[in-house]
Amino acid sequence: MARTMGVAVLSVAVSRSCDVLHGEANQQRSLTQRQADGSYLKKPFGPAVSYAKALREAGQAKEEDAAVMADILKIKSFYEDETIFEELSLVQNDFNLTEVERADKILDMVKPLKSTVTPKFVKFLAKKMRLKGLKAICLEYVQSAYFKESVAPVKVTSAVRLSEAQKEKIIEKMKVKCETDSIKLIEEVDGNLISGFKLEWGYIDPEKLDAPSHGVDLSLRNILNKKALQVGGLVDAL
Repeated sequence: MARTMGVAVLSVAVSRSCDVLHGEANQQRSLTQRQADGSYLKKPFGPAVSYAKALREAGQAKEEDAAVMADILKIKSFYEDETIFEELSLVQNDFNLTEVERADKILDMVKPLKSTVTPKFVKFLAKKMRLKGLKAICLEYVQSAYFKESVAPVKVTSAVRLSEAQKEKIIEKMKVKCETDSIKLIEEVDGNLISGFKLEWGYIDPEKLDAPSHGVDLSLRNILNKKALQVGGLVDAL
């Protein structure tokens, strides 16, 4: 009975999500968010968005928000792990399995999970013939979490460790540029920059921090390399 009710809740959540997404006008995505998923659209839509929203609502209803996020991050990392690619491919391409059996095998590969909602959701996707979209739904779930909190990750690589005042100045400027309320500043130190720093933002994946859509290099090394190019050479080392 509890299992049936869980599926029913997810079904209702998906339907509500689709309705809300079509009529939602009170919150528009920031420029960074629009660039991140490559759509440049102010309002998200599509199956991945609808299912991610349904999962978030189901987690909230069960008061398992944090546990669901932990599960989604784990499943997302699982799909990105090259060491299990062959094993996962065998499960995904085994035509002797039903979609629900395939979902069970994937859940066995990623267990233990922290929430009661996530396993039900994965099986729900299987019954709806949407299991192949699980990876995209996980990414959308993480993206939307950052968006809902109005947070943008920004990576700063500096020649020396920045002072608190310098970091605060960067954060304030990047809030305006990213159109968000707060900035998650990721710091790295690279002495090869000689002095100054470089910034990267607009990541497709706000957790993995791959392929930033924007960046600016204010390091001395970059300036010297540009000058060197003008005279036909490169600064390889100083």
